Amino acid sequence: MPQTKRIPEEQPEKLAATGQLATGSGNGVIRSTPLGSCVAVIAYDKTTKIGGIAHTMLPGKSPTEDKAEENKYAENAIENLLVELKSLGSNQANIEICLVGGANVLRKENDAIVDNLILSTFEILEQKKLSIKRTSLGGFERRTAKLILHSGVVTFTLGDKSEAELFNFITDNTGGQNYEQ
Repeated sequence: MPQTKRIPEEQPEKLAATGQLATGSGNGVIRSTPLGSCVAVIAYDKTTKIGGIAHTMLPGKSPTEDKAEENKYAENAIENLLVELKSLGSNQANIEICLVGGANVLRKENDAIVDNLILSTFEILEQKKLSIKRTSLGGFERRTAKLILHSGVVTFTLGDKSEAELFNFITDNTGGQNYEQ
């Protein structure tokens, strides 16, 4: 009987909407819904090819015990993302991070929420000793983020521009230019 080549099963794309997490491994793809002032925390363990995205909206920790709302807050979302990645087989010591979003899309002069969210996210990641490999934060245009799990590639869009590579976790290679605004 002839040998048949096994074709890897395609996994559907998962979406991380505002205040939600999405995790996976293998041939999966995770994409954020559009990011205005929100920040996508993209976490990846290249030793296991397990990763995820937390789509955060607010700085700090949730002031209530409402589980349905807690992932809107950076501290809760990052902690819950790490717990989910661990449950899939990842080790926190191997997790690296990319950040996308945090734009002042409404062009408010004193928009402290965006700045506070970015600052809070950096502080939480530093406390957890997680390495931030690359960011695309700030400016005035919306973004999206995508994590291709089998290759460790993070891509993003900025405004209406085409998708571009931000970082490759596996090769530790940054795409193109610096994307801070």
